[in-house]
Amino acid sequence: MSRIPLTSIEQQPEPVRQWMAHRGNLKVFRLLANAPHVFPGWTQMVDELFDSPTFSRRMREVVILRVAHLQGSCYELSQHVGIARNAGLTDQQINAILDTDHPDAAGFSDTERTALDVTTELCTTHRLGDDSFAAAQAIFGDEALTELLMIISCYYGLALVLSATGLDVDATARFQP
Repeated sequence: MSRIPLTSIEQQPEPVRQWMAHRGNLKVFRLLANAPHVFPGWTQMVDELFDSPTFSRRMREVVILRVAHLQGSCYELSQHVGIARNAGLTDQQINAILDTDHPDAAGFSDTERTALDVTTELCTTHRLGDDSFAAAQAIFGDEALTELLMIISCYYGLALVLSATGLDVDATARFQP
């Protein structure tokens, strides 16, 4: 049970209600809506990350699942495993992201491998070494690397909020860790 009460959709301003209706009446949104001064900006950032053409849906889900796994975020995993499948990840690839530190045999592209490596290093050491940064920059370029780091930071930060508040997984989640 969440340590902070969840807001109801009816208590939200119209733009927030419309956004929640479009994205779903998920507990995470009802929790974050407790911060009405920043929630609209957060939703805009998430929408921009998902609508950006820089990365495919599949690549975003590779990164999100890895962050969720490394941060032990059951909530994020419960929401994104199904999304990852719909984005084209196989069960073998999902298991490699979630269960091992050796996703080499799962058929990831070199670009996906680099994204996994960046995500793993950043989430576990809280920095990116010079060699890792140079390799990622060579593959992604400045714009895409910056966006990749923003995706990681968005879901890393969300995992911290979910952990601090003890938010339970939605009953409708496709994956129950």
